[in-house]
Amino acid sequence: MSKFFSLSLAAVVLAGGLTLYWRWPAAEPEVQPAAAVAMPSQQSSIGQASAPAAKVPAEAQPAIAATLPSLAGTEVDGQLQTDSAGNLVLDLAVRDYFDYFLSAVDRSGLDAVIEALLADAGRRLPEPALGQLIGLLGDYLDYKRASMALMQQPLDARQQVEPKAQLQALQSAFARLDELRRAHFSAAAQEALFGAEQAYARYTLDNLALQQRDDLGEAQRTQLLEQLRERLPDALRESEQRQQLALQQLQHSEQLWRDGADEQQVREFLAMTYDPDTVQRLLDEQRRERDWQQHYQAYRSELSSLQGRGLSEADGEQLQRQLRERLFSSEDRHRVETYDAIAAQQPEPLKP
Repeated sequence: MSKFFSLSLAAVVLAGGLTLYWRWPAAEPEVQPAAAVAMPSQQSSIGQASAPAAKVPAEAQPAIAATLPSLAGTEVDGQLQTDSAGNLVLDLAVRDYFDYFLSAVDRSGLDAVIEALLADAGRRLPEPALGQLIGLLGDYLDYKRASMALMQQPLDARQQVEPKAQLQALQSAFARLDELRRAHFSAAAQEALFGAEQAYARYTLDNLALQQRDDLGEAQRTQLLEQLRERLPDALRESEQRQQLALQQLQHSEQLWRDGADEQQVREFLAMTYDPDTVQRLLDEQRRERDWQQHYQAYRSELSSLQGRGLSEADGEQLQRQLRERLFSSEDRHRVETYDAIAAQQPEPLKP
């Protein structure tokens, strides 16, 4: 796990690589589960509910743009489907649909967002699917509020610096989030909306625990890691393998920079895997990151000279804040504050 984690439990979990979505109300891309679950109405039979889903065509969106200006020019994310009996097909696309609208809460307010969502859903779904969607939306909003409150709990000092304590915090967060989901959703809804996410989160936690074990040789660790991968659903396992390969390649390219390679050498290495546009994008990203790290180190050096003047704590904090504002844009200051918070817990200067 990276040592540069934020001081909230949610940020620590994200830094650890989990795909747990407790940000309110932003949406994230996710892996589509292989199967969808139909929500039967009280009148429908099990056989009817499991019938093949029929896609509902998307509608034009002038009404959405008028009510939620921040969504103007975008396409509705997700998909609402019904089965042959008119029941809502419950899958990850429904959650994407909710999150698309909820991403506008900050600018338009929750009431306006809900009004626009229900108006749009009303054009897409017949009954009983529309009523089922409305009921699910209420559960989803309650869950979002509860999960946000849970994940805003701060870390204690030990959790901020000790890997084992960090892992315990992640495991505890995952368990409590799982409890929240079981409390707010049926088993079918929980699996459809969060099943893929929970499978990958569990894999990530087990992977972190495996990396912390000091009783394993490299061959044993590799074997156990492969066993963890085999437990993942097929789509997730393939995605994880692609991510691991991409990570290894990027780490190799970064090592080339550290060893003194020039840009053409790094470009040639990346070109063995990526197309020219992707190679250029990766090179640009790596260049920006190196520039940022150098900028941060220059800031730390200047900060160290300020702190050596014997200032009071209040004066020191004020000068540090002024230095951040002078040297960094508003977009970068949160990252600087995070690095600084971790540096305060380190026995030696932080080296990002």
